[in-house]
Amino acid sequence: MRTRSLVGLMAFLAVGGGLVAQQPQPQQKIEGARDLFYFGATQKDTLPPIRKASTAVRAKSTPAAILSAGTEPRRAPVTPGAAVDATGVPHLGFRYTVAVVNQTSGKAEAVDPDRDFRKGECVRLEVESNQSGYLYVLSKQSSGGWLPLFPSSEMPDENNVADPGQKVRAPKDYCFEIGDPPGTETLFVVLSRSPRDFFELYDAIKTPSNAAPANSSKSTSNPVQMADARLVNSAVEKMAKTFGTRDLVIKKVTLATDKLDTDYSVYVVNGSDKPSSTVVKKVEIRHR
Repeated sequence: MRTRSLVGLMAFLAVGGGLVAQQPQPQQKIEGARDLFYFGATQKDTLPPIRKASTAVRAKSTPAAILSAGTEPRRAPVTPGAAVDATGVPHLGFRYTVAVVNQTSGKAEAVDPDRDFRKGECVRLEVESNQSGYLYVLSKQSSGGWLPLFPSSEMPDENNVADPGQKVRAPKDYCFEIGDPPGTETLFVVLSRSPRDFFELYDAIKTPSNAAPANSSKSTSNPVQMADARLVNSAVEKMAKTFGTRDLVIKKVTLATDKLDTDYSVYVVNGSDKPSSTVVKKVEIRHR
């Protein structure tokens, strides 16, 4: 009887252990923007192309929402919802650092983005996405216009696709110098997988300004101010309102926690589990 009881007990434990093993294990809890950034990371993939609208498509009677869906001549417009659903991913995001560049040696050092910068310091932004996406970085000028830092205004046809693991420098080959008057420099970062979401911004940047910019008296051939400030301002305000704060989770890492990090990295991630196609962040740089 003892033998049978022992065998029965062992059989029960074996079956019970199997049942325990078959039960789903609790998923690891994801916390914070940094964890979400890596949790949502993937390899590079193919993005929908940016379609240049024809003159007929750009008629006043055509709504901007249809233009931004990527329409072509003699082709029915793509519905806005379909464009977003086709490219949206969970936890889309990017991380950035603000770096001060030594103009003599060319070396860059990541610094606390919340510090007070000084006149004469040369600064650039370094951005890395966790998904393939179209990246735009703009700087608002004291004149009210916007200077495209990436893609460069001097290379308007520059490819601005950012792939995971690729660190994008904005400006690409130089830096922008802090000058007078003291105040706050405003940078605007856009990462989008859907051309529909940023087509208005893309179109505004590609549209030459009819009026000369206020700060262009020194050099009329300077290609920096290449867009109509009113159009860009309108596009930026609309994107900031639509994507600027919705579901964003933001975290600054003071010191690198591992070799994948950089000191003073700032993570900006869509914290929602629902797929999203665009993330927008305003970056402010104070100087005295």
